[in-house]
Amino acid sequence: MFRSVLMLAAVLSLSASAAEPAPSDKRFVFNDPNSRDTVMFVLDAPLEVINGLSNKVTGRVEVKGQKASGRFQVPVSSIKTGNETRDGHLQNDRWLDAAKFPDIVFEFKDVALPAPLANAKPVVLKTKGTFTIHGVTREEPVEVTATYLQETAETKNRAAGELLRVRAKFQIPLEAYGIKRTEALVLKVGEQADVTVDAWGSTQFKP
Repeated sequence: MFRSVLMLAAVLSLSASAAEPAPSDKRFVFNDPNSRDTVMFVLDAPLEVINGLSNKVTGRVEVKGQKASGRFQVPVSSIKTGNETRDGHLQNDRWLDAAKFPDIVFEFKDVALPAPLANAKPVVLKTKGTFTIHGVTREEPVEVTATYLQETAETKNRAAGELLRVRAKFQIPLEAYGIKRTEALVLKVGEQADVTVDAWGSTQFKP
């Protein structure tokens, strides 16, 4: 009987530890030295579907209490579509103008989390953030799933430190950011980009 009680106490202790909330103040840096983060977009038009990808995501997320603030950026020059000629068009002054506006930036401040971060417990929220693209800054709705992971031998296979995985999806209306489609491109380039993000931050990554 006494052994059974001890076993039950141990199980309850492990369960409580697995759901233990993260400390209230945390800073996660997004700068994976192995470039495994992904930003993907799809431009869906009647005559063509364009898929783009970047693995160059840098930024930070700061959690204070039950609010989060952060900033991410992606170099325009890092975006690839599988076609070098098209990549050149994407970066020229008629489109994203990488020479003048080298980065796409997303920022948010004091976003209320629906629940405290707890180990391996995804937190899902719909919020708004500020995008700066092609020299234009606008607020857009974003759906985010954030998962905090305490450091273990298993998580170290991904990266050292406590981790925060951020997955997001949103839409970017091209013309609202001054990205004009010529008449010849209307049927080949969608009017909005459907974007998904999967990025990992660590308390031990260097900025």
